[in-house]
Amino acid sequence: MKKVALLLLFLLLTTGVVLADEVEITPIVNQPETRIKELVTVVGVRTNIVTGVGVVVGLNGTGDSSRFAAGSTIMANTLRRFGLNVNSNELKSRNIAVVTVSAKLPPFAREGDLMDVEVASIGDARSLQGGFLMLTPLQAGESVYALAQGPLSTGGFSVEKGGSSANKNPSGIARIPNGATVEKSIDRDFDFGDRITLSLNNKDFTTANRIAYVINQELGEIAVAKDAGTVEVLLKESYIQDPVGLISSVENLMVIPDTVAKVVINERTGTVVFGAGVKISAVAIAQGGLKVEITSQREVSQPLPLSDGKTVVVENTTVQATEKQANTVVLQPNTSVGDLVDALNAIGATPRDIISIIQAMKEAGALYGVLEII
Repeated sequence: MKKVALLLLFLLLTTGVVLADEVEITPIVNQPETRIKELVTVVGVRTNIVTGVGVVVGLNGTGDSSRFAAGSTIMANTLRRFGLNVNSNELKSRNIAVVTVSAKLPPFAREGDLMDVEVASIGDARSLQGGFLMLTPLQAGESVYALAQGPLSTGGFSVEKGGSSANKNPSGIARIPNGATVEKSIDRDFDFGDRITLSLNNKDFTTANRIAYVINQELGEIAVAKDAGTVEVLLKESYIQDPVGLISSVENLMVIPDTVAKVVINERTGTVVFGAGVKISAVAIAQGGLKVEITSQREVSQPLPLSDGKTVVVENTTVQATEKQANTVVLQPNTSVGDLVDALNAIGATPRDIISIIQAMKEAGALYGVLEII
């Protein structure tokens, strides 16, 4: 019995087999390691959207027209905030446009912090190029959290003259870098209690299990994967007073995320992207084409002498069909994606042909992975 026990111990040490409740994680060699910080977010720490309606001035005749009835009323109300009582019927200028203004209020933002602003035309303004946003309050609910103001950057242009026009990029949408100032912070009590919850950006059971495994290996048995998108990290006594330190330690741990074997096809642009883990079984691919050529030629038909016939024009049509020899490639089991691409290029397949071939391979059961068409 002692010899048998020693033999079993020797086998366990040499083969690496684990006979316990632990799950051994086998890393995938072709997947890169990344920080947990890039894979998860901490539940409760989030960005908030603040919005408002404002007026852009200084447009060179490209603002809202009189057809946009609500525009003059909104502009008049905006001017009243500055003590200018103007009748909405008197506002006929096309140098003004009504816009929506929005910004992302980051977590832990404090008074005086700056944020980028997105501006978009509401009415029929042709372009916001060269405009200036008047002071606009940005709200969430009934509270004002930021004030936006500044010159617009459209990143495009729109020119119109004498019935001809030229434009590049949407000029009805603009940005103001650092155009909003935080006036009210979102004070939240980030008392996590006895645990911190991590939410995976891409829900996956294997990735969640690996994150919990790495945390437990480095920081002790404090993490558990609850489902495909949630990992809970317990706050031990030493971390209750310093949850930020624990979060920082967890975020900087390295883990190998798992991904779904996927092939993404964009039929509009002819783009094919193969994800990691896509497998191909034995399959033969034949790629050929049928060419049909139809030609027509007009001829004049003359009647016989002394006959009652008339000269007419007749059309002779010739149909010729040629089929080029199909190029055939045989792929062996466990062929890599690179080998597949090389084989398809070798037979002269175009991007459109490759898309059709991949779809046919999926239908034939020779492509092991998720096929997604966008």
